[in-house]
Amino acid sequence: MKNFQPLNVEQHKNLGYTEKYGSSYGHQVGAVMILPNEFAKAQREYPILFRKDSETGRFLPVVLLGFEEHENLLLDENSNWSTRYIPLAVKQGPFIIGLQQQETEQRLVVYVDLNDSRIQPNVTPALFKDDGTSSTTLNDVRDVLLARHKGSELLEPMIEAFLKYDLLERVRLEIDLGHGTTIKFDAGYTVHIEKLTALENDAVVELHRSGFLSLAYNVADSVNNIQRLIDIKNAKTK
Repeated sequence: MKNFQPLNVEQHKNLGYTEKYGSSYGHQVGAVMILPNEFAKAQREYPILFRKDSETGRFLPVVLLGFEEHENLLLDENSNWSTRYIPLAVKQGPFIIGLQQQETEQRLVVYVDLNDSRIQPNVTPALFKDDGTSSTTLNDVRDVLLARHKGSELLEPMIEAFLKYDLLERVRLEIDLGHGTTIKFDAGYTVHIEKLTALENDAVVELHRSGFLSLAYNVADSVNNIQRLIDIKNAKTK
């Protein structure tokens, strides 16, 4: 069971955090959610797709990691993440950001899951320096959490813009693997490149001013990365 508590130097000065990846931390999954401010870096290495929440019908962007629910082709046998860019949802580890009432205002505060095995007392790298100030490790965690917070503010406006111009299309794949197996895979949704390039000038200007035009192209271009996942899967099943 998770045990999130607001991080503070008085109670947690001796804690350290070891960044690790693996199935025990929930990383053996076929897709991970990302946010709009990650698209530019993520599209170089991952297919970016949209999945519909089964309960709300809300579209959410994800990076594809595998073709099965519990298959992460980018996590090797030594639990190393084999890409240069790691999604923020993974990088944040056992930390979340939340609001805490402090005197007359609410402030963003880092919370830590004290039951996570990556958090241990008296290990390095530590979260706080000897003088009680934040360590480089904790500052890096804060940067990740703040980036997620800022990215979440762009999510709904971006989705609304893509739906307004009917840019999302379903992606269904039939993949022939090298050992004779065929996978039928409902990947989700991508940006319809023909509709994107055929937009009227007013629509292009609106999307450009909002910053969503480049994001739409990031998504459309990223589909080419599916072949990389196919190649990795073929190599693993030889």
